[in-house]
Amino acid sequence: MSCGSHNEMNAYIQTVQSGIKTLPWPKQIEKLLGESDHFITHYGFDADPKEWNTEVFFGGRYRLTLQVDVEIDYKNHLIKTNVSAPKFYLFEAGAIRRDAKGDVEGLDISGQWIFDQTQWNKLVEAKGDWSVLGIPVKTNSPLPGFEEHVNRARAPRVRIPH
Repeated sequence: MSCGSHNEMNAYIQTVQSGIKTLPWPKQIEKLLGESDHFITHYGFDADPKEWNTEVFFGGRYRLTLQVDVEIDYKNHLIKTNVSAPKFYLFEAGAIRRDAKGDVEGLDISGQWIFDQTQWNKLVEAKGDWSVLGIPVKTNSPLPGFEEHVNRARAPRVRIPH
Protein backbone atom coordinates (compact mmCIF):
# COMPACT_ATOMS: atom_id res chain seq x y z
CA MET A 1 0.00 0.00 0.00
CA SER A 2 1.30 3.42 -0.89
CA CYS A 3 -0.02 5.69 1.81
CA GLY A 4 2.29 8.67 1.86
CA SER A 5 0.04 11.09 3.70
CA HIS A 6 -2.42 11.18 6.55
CA ASN A 7 -5.27 11.71 4.03
CA GLU A 8 -4.21 8.67 2.02
CA MET A 9 -4.09 6.55 5.18
CA ASN A 10 -7.56 7.76 6.18
CA ALA A 11 -8.86 6.91 2.70
CA TYR A 12 -7.34 3.42 2.97
CA ILE A 13 -8.88 2.87 6.42
CA GLN A 14 -12.31 4.03 5.19
CA THR A 15 -12.05 1.71 2.18
CA VAL A 16 -11.16 -1.30 4.33
CA GLN A 17 -13.98 -0.45 6.76
CA SER A 18 -16.31 -0.38 3.75
CA GLY A 19 -15.16 -3.87 2.77
CA ILE A 20 -15.69 -5.22 6.28
CA LYS A 21 -19.28 -3.95 6.10
CA THR A 22 -19.93 -4.92 2.46
CA LEU A 23 -18.29 -8.32 2.06
CA PRO A 24 -19.94 -11.18 3.96
CA TRP A 25 -16.83 -13.26 4.65
CA PRO A 26 -14.83 -10.93 6.93
CA LYS A 27 -17.76 -10.73 9.37
CA GLN A 28 -18.28 -14.50 9.20
CA ILE A 29 -14.60 -15.16 9.88
CA GLU A 30 -14.59 -12.88 12.90
CA LYS A 31 -17.79 -14.43 14.25
CA LEU A 32 -16.37 -17.96 13.95
CA LEU A 33 -12.70 -17.41 14.75
CA GLY A 34 -12.18 -14.02 16.39
CA GLU A 35 -10.37 -10.78 15.70
CA SER A 36 -8.95 -10.66 12.20
CA ASP A 37 -6.67 -8.51 10.10
CA HIS A 38 -8.17 -6.96 6.97
CA PHE A 39 -6.07 -5.44 4.20
CA ILE A 40 -6.01 -4.73 0.47
CA THR A 41 -3.02 -5.79 -1.59
CA HIS A 42 -1.71 -3.17 -4.07
CA TYR A 43 -4.17 -0.53 -2.91
CA GLY A 44 -3.75 2.70 -4.87
CA PHE A 45 -1.30 1.46 -7.49
CA ASP A 46 -3.47 1.13 -10.63
CA ALA A 47 -7.02 0.53 -11.82
CA ASP A 48 -6.78 -3.27 -11.91
CA PRO A 49 -8.83 -5.25 -9.35
CA LYS A 50 -7.18 -5.48 -5.97
CA GLU A 51 -6.95 -8.42 -3.62
CA TRP A 52 -8.90 -8.25 -0.38
CA ASN A 53 -7.40 -10.25 2.46
CA THR A 54 -8.87 -11.23 5.78
CA GLU A 55 -6.50 -13.20 7.97
CA VAL A 56 -7.07 -14.73 11.37
CA PHE A 57 -4.79 -16.76 13.62
CA PHE A 58 -6.53 -19.25 15.89
CA GLY A 59 -6.18 -22.41 17.91
CA GLY A 60 -2.57 -21.70 18.77
CA ARG A 61 -1.34 -23.11 15.44
CA TYR A 62 -3.64 -22.10 12.56
CA ARG A 63 -3.86 -19.26 10.06
CA LEU A 64 -6.91 -18.83 7.84
CA THR A 65 -6.69 -16.37 4.97
CA LEU A 66 -9.55 -15.24 2.75
CA GLN A 67 -8.59 -13.76 -0.60
CA VAL A 68 -10.98 -12.24 -3.10
CA ASP A 69 -10.48 -9.79 -5.95
CA VAL A 70 -12.35 -6.53 -5.42
CA GLU A 71 -12.84 -3.29 -7.27
CA ILE A 72 -12.36 -0.06 -5.40
CA ASP A 73 -14.19 3.23 -5.74
CA TYR A 74 -11.25 5.44 -4.73
CA LYS A 75 -13.29 8.64 -4.89
CA ASN A 76 -15.81 7.44 -2.30
CA HIS A 77 -13.47 5.05 -0.43
CA LEU A 78 -15.71 2.03 -1.05
CA ILE A 79 -15.35 -1.59 -2.01
CA LYS A 80 -17.64 -2.27 -4.96
CA THR A 81 -19.90 -5.27 -4.67
CA ASN A 82 -18.75 -6.98 -7.88
CA VAL A 83 -16.00 -9.29 -6.70
CA SER A 84 -14.45 -12.60 -7.72
CA ALA A 85 -15.22 -15.91 -6.05
CA PRO A 86 -13.48 -16.12 -2.68
CA LYS A 87 -10.71 -18.57 -1.88
CA PHE A 88 -9.86 -19.69 1.63
CA TYR A 89 -6.44 -20.93 2.69
CA LEU A 90 -5.95 -22.77 5.97
CA PHE A 91 -2.44 -23.47 7.22
CA GLU A 92 -1.45 -25.54 10.24
CA ALA A 93 1.89 -24.77 11.85
CA GLY A 94 3.86 -27.86 12.77
CA ALA A 95 6.92 -26.17 14.25
CA ILE A 96 8.33 -22.73 14.95
CA ARG A 97 11.72 -21.90 13.44
CA ARG A 98 14.02 -19.68 15.50
CA ASP A 99 17.14 -17.79 14.51
CA ALA A 100 20.50 -17.96 16.30
CA LYS A 101 19.31 -15.37 18.86
CA GLY A 102 16.21 -17.43 19.63
CA ASP A 103 13.77 -15.08 17.90
CA VAL A 104 10.92 -16.53 15.85
CA GLU A 105 11.85 -16.38 12.17
CA GLY A 106 9.13 -18.51 10.60
CA LEU A 107 6.89 -21.54 10.62
CA ASP A 108 7.11 -25.03 9.26
CA ILE A 109 3.72 -25.86 7.78
CA SER A 110 2.37 -29.32 8.60
CA GLY A 111 -1.01 -28.99 6.90
CA GLN A 112 -2.50 -26.90 4.14
CA TRP A 113 -6.03 -26.80 2.76
CA ILE A 114 -7.62 -24.63 0.07
CA PHE A 115 -11.37 -24.39 -0.21
CA ASP A 116 -14.08 -22.43 -1.99
CA GLN A 117 -17.26 -20.59 -1.05
CA THR A 118 -19.41 -23.74 -1.10
CA GLN A 119 -17.13 -25.40 1.44
CA TRP A 120 -16.92 -22.17 3.45
CA ASN A 121 -20.73 -22.00 3.58
CA LYS A 122 -20.78 -25.56 4.99
CA LEU A 123 -18.33 -24.52 7.70
CA VAL A 124 -20.43 -21.45 8.58
CA GLU A 125 -23.61 -23.57 8.73
CA ALA A 126 -21.77 -26.01 11.03
CA LYS A 127 -20.76 -23.08 13.28
CA GLY A 128 -17.05 -23.65 12.72
CA ASP A 129 -17.00 -27.44 13.02
CA TRP A 130 -14.09 -28.21 10.68
CA SER A 131 -14.99 -31.91 10.54
CA VAL A 132 -17.74 -31.09 7.99
CA LEU A 133 -14.88 -30.33 5.58
CA GLY A 134 -12.84 -33.35 6.68
CA ILE A 135 -10.15 -31.10 8.15
CA PRO A 136 -8.68 -32.35 11.46
CA VAL A 137 -8.29 -29.02 13.30
CA LYS A 138 -6.62 -29.46 16.71
CA THR A 139 -7.52 -26.39 18.75
CA ASN A 140 -6.55 -27.97 22.07
CA SER A 141 -2.83 -28.28 21.31
CA PRO A 142 -1.28 -24.83 20.86
CA LEU A 143 2.21 -24.68 19.42
CA PRO A 144 4.79 -23.09 21.76
CA GLY A 145 5.98 -19.82 20.21
CA PHE A 146 2.95 -19.42 17.95
CA GLU A 147 1.82 -16.20 19.64
CA GLU A 148 5.30 -14.74 19.05
CA HIS A 149 4.87 -15.58 15.37
CA VAL A 150 1.41 -13.95 15.33
CA ASN A 151 2.72 -10.78 16.97
CA ARG A 152 5.58 -10.60 14.46
CA ALA A 153 3.21 -11.10 11.50
CA ARG A 154 0.78 -8.46 12.75
CA ALA A 155 3.36 -5.83 13.80
CA PRO A 156 3.65 -3.99 10.44
CA ARG A 157 -0.07 -4.14 9.65
CA VAL A 158 -2.42 -1.19 9.92
CA ARG A 159 -5.05 -2.09 12.52
CA ILE A 160 -8.47 -1.16 11.15
CA PRO A 161 -11.06 -0.14 13.75
CA HIS A 162 -14.59 -1.35 13.05
